[in-house]
Amino acid sequence: MQKRLFFSVVLLFFHFSMVLAQPEAAIWYFGNGAGLDFRQNPPTPLHDGKMTTTEGGTSICDAKGDLLFYTDGIRVWNKKHEIMNGGVDLFGNPSATQSGVVVPIPSQKDKYYVFTVDAEAGAHGVCYSIIDMKEGEGLGAVVEKNISIFAPTTEKITAVSHANGKDIWILAHAWNSDAFHVYLLTEKGLEKKPLINRIGAMHEGDPGNTIGCMKASPDGKKLAVAIKTIGSIELFDFSTLTGKVSNPIRFEFGENALMYGVEFSSDNTKLYVTAGSAQELYQINLGAGATDKIIASKTLIARNGAWSGCLQLAPNGKIYASVYGAPYLGVIHYPNRAGKACEYVEKGISLGGKKAQLNLPTFVQTYFDDRENLTAIKTNSGGFTKLGEAFYKNVLFEFGKYDIRAEYYKNLDDLVDYLKISTQIKIDIIGHTDSDGTPQNNLVLSQNRAQSVANYLINKGIDPKRLKTEGVGLSKPIAPNNTIEGKAQNRRIEFTLKK
Repeated sequence: MQKRLFFSVVLLFFHFSMVLAQPEAAIWYFGNGAGLDFRQNPPTPLHDGKMTTTEGGTSICDAKGDLLFYTDGIRVWNKKHEIMNGGVDLFGNPSATQSGVVVPIPSQKDKYYVFTVDAEAGAHGVCYSIIDMKEGEGLGAVVEKNISIFAPTTEKITAVSHANGKDIWILAHAWNSDAFHVYLLTEKGLEKKPLINRIGAMHEGDPGNTIGCMKASPDGKKLAVAIKTIGSIELFDFSTLTGKVSNPIRFEFGENALMYGVEFSSDNTKLYVTAGSAQELYQINLGAGATDKIIASKTLIARNGAWSGCLQLAPNGKIYASVYGAPYLGVIHYPNRAGKACEYVEKGISLGGKKAQLNLPTFVQTYFDDRENLTAIKTNSGGFTKLGEAFYKNVLFEFGKYDIRAEYYKNLDDLVDYLKISTQIKIDIIGHTDSDGTPQNNLVLSQNRAQSVANYLINKGIDPKRLKTEGVGLSKPIAPNNTIEGKAQNRRIEFTLKK
């Protein structure tokens, strides 16, 4: 999908209103009462969550990014942080790696499936309950509960959109089996007969082999599975059209590593995995080439100070990492970049006094697909920026000059950060002048201004092939040229973001 996004960096200050393209994952609850609100940049710690969970948990927001409810797989809390009507005794387990995932029913904006998973191949296996947000005076109610799907299962579950852009695939893995069970959720509900894909390792033996995350890539084309006790990660291709799992690749880390978390970068080119007991974070380059080269690309990124748990891609394009018992989360700032250039910081974001455990929320992974999640923040100039990018002030120039003033470095550094995360985005840089001087001289001056900004971005590591410069002179003023203030606003840069 081709989209063109525009914003003008023209005023001394901007006013912003949130226009989230995929807002369902805007608010997270996890760990010991911890939470993060991604409607701000950087995300803001939340202290109002009532959930305490060692492992699984999930949440969901509405089309505005406002909280609807969250669950540990057994209880469901509404947006007032009260137990929802009927929201007790679900058949999930807070000690399951991924105790649940919330999936909206296609074409029914007020109804949600909550898929739950039991711990260590427990008797309940995978079940679903249905929440209707029209009930309970708009706070929601569980209207169907604990409908069995299959058992026994591992503690893994993920969800990703169908190729038709409407329906949603739900994937789980059977215990004592090599079978992925793939279900399709449509506007008519969950199709009862799954697609059975027998491929990859047997999940059997030590109950610890039920443990470990499963994730689909944001574009749905890859699937990763952690198998804790045997110390393995498996990577597969997945067809969002047919539901077929294929082409397994296995990565061995050793039995003592206790593999746990998996997550893909937003551009689908990198896979990150955690070795829990080894306290390690690895990156795998999926674009390395043939299978042997992909396996050989495994790179140790960092060692944490405690047990390494779940990884989760966020709306801002960064990946967050749980560190057991820590009052912070680790942050991979640039997941699309190879090796340690991804810039992992263990103490990446404070939880404001709350503590992480092993879990982070499980979401429909397509929420983080860059192809669909491009517009997020609307400025008063009528333009758009991407969800999670920095708020820009202005980039203005002194009369007759094209050198960048130091006061604007921070604004351009924010733009650099955005471009390093959003690697598929290109940018046009357009220079402007006021009306003083000849049209020909102003045309040259405006081009020099645009090139000056481009050079700044290039020196900060942005590929010149992603940048296009243009000078338009005095032809497009945004303020009257008969005042000093108006002329100052016209000596500006505008950017056009393109896919």
